[in-house]
Amino acid sequence: MVRVSVAIPTYNRKEKLRRLLNSLKESTFKDFEVIVVDDASTDGTEGMIKNEFPYVKYIKHEKPTLVAKSRNDAVEASEGNYIFFVDDDNVVERDTIEKLLNYIEKHEEVGTIAPVTCYYLSPDKVMYAGAVFSKFMRRTIFLYSGFPCRSLEGKVIEVDVFANSYMFRKEAIKKAGLIPWRRIPWNGEDGYLQYKIKKLGYKNVTLGYARVYHDVDIREGVKRYNEMRLYYAIRSKIVFHKDLDSKLSNITFLISLPLYVLYYIYIANKAGIFVKGSTAVIKGLLDGLFNKDMVKYA
Repeated sequence: MVRVSVAIPTYNRKEKLRRLLNSLKESTFKDFEVIVVDDASTDGTEGMIKNEFPYVKYIKHEKPTLVAKSRNDAVEASEGNYIFFVDDDNVVERDTIEKLLNYIEKHEEVGTIAPVTCYYLSPDKVMYAGAVFSKFMRRTIFLYSGFPCRSLEGKVIEVDVFANSYMFRKEAIKKAGLIPWRRIPWNGEDGYLQYKIKKLGYKNVTLGYARVYHDVDIREGVKRYNEMRLYYAIRSKIVFHKDLDSKLSNITFLISLPLYVLYYIYIANKAGIFVKGSTAVIKGLLDGLFNKDMVKYA
């Protein structure tokens, strides 16, 4: 048994994955295993892992299934009492795992704990520090985005969900169950499990003095939206709140749903894919409302 399983879903990011694995070698905490779940990469990831990181527990899918299945596979293969998920395009600060573990071990009420995600290319700017849902629309509000990372030193922030990097108490996952991966394959699949854990009575917190650095372009904006991302943005949002909200919150969310549709159609237009993007949004809307539990590549 190890105390922590570090779980990394990956797909065709060999160089970024190598950088992440090298950063984990520098960790001040050593009692962990590393699990990489490869969603059928074609860029030589498998050879790189086997040649350079032979100690990694490597799982490869025969064909892409999107990230929720990868997360479930990592949980099932893990031996640690805690599972630290980190996306493959990150660098982990040397003492981050140690800080997260020290806090969660001392606070049995915490089910999931996350570091602050800062930008890799702007390392003192917060990208994510967790998120909460607004009361009526159930809009996802990311906390402290754009703040200086160091301004969160000393803070412990209670949230609803996280993105990118977080540590689960394995006992809490066992109580909540795995992600229904065909139902919510991507875009909110991790938050689905985190929020289920919170609904069991655990707390989800962001530790303001632990950090990872996410290698995405701070200027990317709407350019990151393609048809597939637009499809899952609305489908996963609907599934999430239909499954996990109270009846009252679900009603207020559904009343607000036309505003989400208009917003994502606006994003499709800004991204230069108005017709195809809008079509993807409508497909996502219908599949979310009518429970199409399938992995779909829009």
